[in-house]
Amino acid sequence: MTNKGGIVLVSNTKERGSRQRAKTKNQVIAKLIGKVGLRYQYQIYAVGTTLIVASQTRPAQAFGLFNPAQIAMTCMFGGASAQGNALINGLPGVINAAITVMLFIYFVSSGVKVANALGDGQEVTQMVQQPVGIFFITLVLFIAQNILFANVSAACN
Repeated sequence: MTNKGGIVLVSNTKERGSRQRAKTKNQVIAKLIGKVGLRYQYQIYAVGTTLIVASQTRPAQAFGLFNPAQIAMTCMFGGASAQGNALINGLPGVINAAITVMLFIYFVSSGVKVANALGDGQEVTQMVQQPVGIFFITLVLFIAQNILFANVSAACN
């Protein structure tokens, strides 16, 4: 015979004591950074995006990870057929700003996730692999475009 419909008592409170580990100082700091980052994540995105896009409108202070490639694309797109075509002339700056903004947002969101995971005491090796890989790929692309387009100037030399 089996007992059907048995009553089971379950508590949803966290068990205190020997089963719950005490958080280290580094975990507390990481959790605090994660909470602040999560709270202000969209403001950080807005400020970073605004600064990147605003700097693209002033060529003397233009910032982007791929400025030499932008100059080379400006030379490619700025031929006789593009005279007076603002869309084609502005395309290299838009591409450069878009790539820079996407990488900025990706690294901020990844940093917030990792900080929260560290604060919770989770193992973060799997979480860190993709952002570190993308960082190194971006670094290789940055170095390669600086080598390839080192002597290209705005005068298309």
